[in-house]
Amino acid sequence: EKSVVDDPTFNYVMPLSDDVIFFEETSLVANPAVSFQDCKDRLTARLASQNVEITEILEEEFCYIPMGGEVPRKGQRIVPIGAAAGIVHPSTGYQVGRCLSSNIDVCEQIVKELEADDFDPDMAAARIIGRTWTPDAVCQRNFAVFGGDFLMKQNVNGLKGFFSGFFKLDLGMWAGFLAGWKNLPNNEYHEGWLPRMVFGITFLTKLPPAVVFDFVTSIAGYTFTTLDLMQSVTPFAGEPEAFDESSTFRGNNGDAAAKKEAMDMMCGCDRCDDDDEATKEVETAE
Repeated sequence: EKSVVDDPTFNYVMPLSDDVIFFEETSLVANPAVSFQDCKDRLTARLASQNVEITEILEEEFCYIPMGGEVPRKGQRIVPIGAAAGIVHPSTGYQVGRCLSSNIDVCEQIVKELEADDFDPDMAAARIIGRTWTPDAVCQRNFAVFGGDFLMKQNVNGLKGFFSGFFKLDLGMWAGFLAGWKNLPNNEYHEGWLPRMVFGITFLTKLPPAVVFDFVTSIAGYTFTTLDLMQSVTPFAGEPEAFDESSTFRGNNGDAAAKKEAMDMMCGCDRCDDDDEATKEVETAE
């Protein structure tokens, strides 16, 4: 079918014993996502084509992984962690190791902020989020976002060509990309603009010509629409602004009228009314 070519899926197989096998039909990355029913139908057809007979289904799993997601907004006071902070790898879906690694820095910064004599919630939130999303972490993420966007364009033949080149790379290079986070194994191949540039050029030499052409075309398109990829692989476009250097949070008091109304409704006591009257008197006197 055309959908199988345009929106490919593949199958993980993991034997658990001599007669118990885990099968997983999955879409690498797609927008919109391939439906669960399509995955189930394709798995059934795939197993039948291989003469695999299912005698009993022990468990059926439905898993949906939002790939990447947005990084936190500069200026927000809510400090997210894990997937809520956009930790999920935009190309591979890896998250658990990335979350555990990033939370070491987050917890360390939380302790520092709570022990500070001059606690400032805006700056505290900015510094805590900034420990996860350093400028280089944002650059590394943007590099992976480009990879995810490229993969979403590929039909089944494009994906085959992509992975035929990907797994020809040295183990450290491709394994480091799968996790792609500071302090995780093999991240030295991806931490910093120069290692990412070397990775990209090396990868291009491993790809089939048709995929190389599509890859280079995609790079050109990205370069003309956003600085994200340029910041990821060259020193010429600068770095993303650090969270704790951003001026976005300054004066970001939200809807002051709505907050006052809520406080009045929650309190409504004589003391608050007296304070309001005193304030009005001072304003009148001025």
